[in-house]
Amino acid sequence: MGFRTYFIPDGRALYDMHKGDLSGLVAATETFATWGKGNVAWLPKQVKLFADGAIFSQLMQMQSPYLDGHHGEWIAEPSDYEKAFNTYWVAGYHVHTHVNGDGGLQVVTDTLARNLKATPRADHRFTVVHFACSTDEQVKQLADLGAIISANPYYASALADKYSEFGLGPERANSMVRLGSAVRNGISISLHSDMPMAPADPLFLMWCAVNRTTASGRTAGPDQRIIAEKGLRAVTIEAAYSIELEQEIGSIKVGKKADLTVLDRDPLAVPSEQLKDVRVLATVFQGQLFLLDDTPYGDAGNGAELKSVQPTVSRDALQSVVG
Repeated sequence: MGFRTYFIPDGRALYDMHKGDLSGLVAATETFATWGKGNVAWLPKQVKLFADGAIFSQLMQMQSPYLDGHHGEWIAEPSDYEKAFNTYWVAGYHVHTHVNGDGGLQVVTDTLARNLKATPRADHRFTVVHFACSTDEQVKQLADLGAIISANPYYASALADKYSEFGLGPERANSMVRLGSAVRNGISISLHSDMPMAPADPLFLMWCAVNRTTASGRTAGPDQRIIAEKGLRAVTIEAAYSIELEQEIGSIKVGKKADLTVLDRDPLAVPSEQLKDVRVLATVFQGQLFLLDDTPYGDAGNGAELKSVQPTVSRDALQSVVG
């Protein structure tokens, strides 16, 4: 059993020191977490583990074989995954897990259940990351266990057509990313791109989750669509909740960081098929207003107007967002 390190000074030496020995895993993790600051700092007492393989390579672990008979792969063997999970769980960590197949998800969910029974925790926020293939029964189990989901909704839009023909078949392909089921079961959901696996565009991800429109123009799994309000929450406040930052970011509220995005239309008022066409006019970051070309408005000084969208938006109108 080992663990991988990224972008950490002396990370390889730490890896070699603790490889195969879980007794030093938490201490080594906390050493890693001292690296970085600001927007590139590690989140305290949070860790991401890996279960099965990737969806694009069709190496996620499925409960039933693929159409051609091949099988998925484990990134971490189930026994190794459970040992690492238990080590972090007992230490009070918020555990996130990369998992794509329903076979992989069952291992992950069963591991969570066993650890919850042995060491109960009220606000653990265990997070399923990616959530490609699942069953309705598994979604209910996740809800009962208090898990949350960080999903990549692009899977259904990008892959449902091809995976209906190759690998999964129509039933499993069309039900990928069961966000509708998750919402009906009261699970907190957030959306991510896992760039470059999907475009790093929150409004596009929202469009995917709300419409589930495939390349051929059809809707994959209509019952797994979510409403626009849920989609918007999934790229704002629920995304913040999934990393325990909901008291700092994710909504506009006194006392939170005033980092905002200014849009040309209300995403809750446009037809759902137009969500991906809603444009960003500007952003407010650390109290400074930036246009599409990243020019700080605070430096414009001449009442310049943003002319790249219609209708034209004035400096004063955008400045009113900052106050």
